[in-house]
Amino acid sequence: MGNKKPKFGISIVPNSKFLEATLPLFKDQQIEIIEWSFDTVKESTRLPTWLPTMLKEYGDNNRLLGHGVFYSLLDANWSSRQENWLKKVKKETLSYNYSQISEHFGLMSHENAHEGFPLPISLSNNVLQIGIDRLKRLQATAQLDVGIENLALTSNVSDILDQGEFIFKLVNPVNGFVILDLHNIYCQSENFEIDMITIIKSYPLFLVKEIHISGGSWDDDPKLTREIRRDTHDGRIPDAIFDILPEVLKICPILEFIIFEKLGDSFQIEKDGAEFRADFQKIKTIIDNTDIHIKAKEEKKIVEISDTPLIDMDLFLEQVKLRQNISLDKYNSNYGWDKDMWRVATKLYKKWKN
Repeated sequence: MGNKKPKFGISIVPNSKFLEATLPLFKDQQIEIIEWSFDTVKESTRLPTWLPTMLKEYGDNNRLLGHGVFYSLLDANWSSRQENWLKKVKKETLSYNYSQISEHFGLMSHENAHEGFPLPISLSNNVLQIGIDRLKRLQATAQLDVGIENLALTSNVSDILDQGEFIFKLVNPVNGFVILDLHNIYCQSENFEIDMITIIKSYPLFLVKEIHISGGSWDDDPKLTREIRRDTHDGRIPDAIFDILPEVLKICPILEFIIFEKLGDSFQIEKDGAEFRADFQKIKTIIDNTDIHIKAKEEKKIVEISDTPLIDMDLFLEQVKLRQNISLDKYNSNYGWDKDMWRVATKLYKKWKN
């Protein structure tokens, strides 16, 4: 096994205040890797002039990661939206030298993906086959190593403890990887009172190639029965994540990348940038001071795909009904959702629609 450290960097946001806050880190050459969520900006003309230059420079040095948000991996239907999303992936990989491409676990809450967010859904073999088909199409398009990030929003306790095994079954047929988002796990831990390390060890840690770290916020809506931790990417990193990070670094044998995420509009005053840089340095110090032994992931394998995307109309109709009920806040106990998590999902739906 090797002794090299994972590369540490940030998720890029096309925002002037974000650039101002992170510029000292770039000047000091502390940003070893960057990740770009390439599908979050609809039109390339809306990108700041500095971004393509940055993407090309990091890509040319094999230090650029691609991350998607809106593919809707577990959508049982197939439409022009998914086709166009894959065309976007193809264009991106031709323009920039990405080292890998990843997406979020889940189902988009709205058929217009840019008005939605990833939803947890009941895990079944039918859902699994849909997800594998979609991952194969992503890999065939990108011709790169592909991976999946775990969700923060969960419907219930069993959803938390089943997600890791299900993600393993998804990525295994394409020799893919896992992104372990520690704040997402922190949210689950706080919301359902489960120890973080218990959740973490339910994941296939031997496939964790990347870690995401961020902060968030608490939802204290009086209609909730308890405070709910949200993965809003706008707060300081919780101490619990700093405390557990050394152990996590030691139990992920193929870990190559660590990405610190924060939303651009969370940088409002100079203090916000200073706190971001302070959290960045705390992560870097932990990485530098932890005895990490990692090895290279096996080479990717490009799998064959069928000419026709897999579609499951019965499952699709179930998904349509779930989307409709969340949009209308029509809670149904048959879905098996925790009522507070349902409330959060309906609030997220309204936020993304506005």
